[in-house]
Amino acid sequence: MSESKKPDFKFVTPILCVNNVADSLKHYEDILGFKIEWAWSEEGFGTGLPTFACVVRGDISYFLAEQSQGTPGAWSSLFLDNRDDLDAIYNEYQASGAKILEAPEDKSWGMREMLVEDIDGNKFRIGCSLEECE
Repeated sequence: MSESKKPDFKFVTPILCVNNVADSLKHYEDILGFKIEWAWSEEGFGTGLPTFACVVRGDISYFLAEQSQGTPGAWSSLFLDNRDDLDAIYNEYQASGAKILEAPEDKSWGMREMLVEDIDGNKFRIGCSLEECE
């Protein structure tokens, strides 16, 4: 009897519940440095007030769902390659006015991390392993 190989997942795009997609798109683009990949409304893509959208930065993407598909306040961990990248994100977010809940610091679990919150209470733990941050 042979075992069949189970399919592997290729990537994940978390869905974040937000109060207002249009406001969140502005925040993610202007404050958090994401690019708007697409925005959808009942009238179609790119028309009307969006209620569902996708933002991307590097290899990370998020779907933003207006008052649906969960509740605001989700947590995500975003990983960087090194301390310089973490410092650059921290400086960028300070300059853009992002809500930084914790500045970068070494954690007992082997990471150097900072904590950022979007306008809907979704939190982003951003960091790199202490080994890579040396």
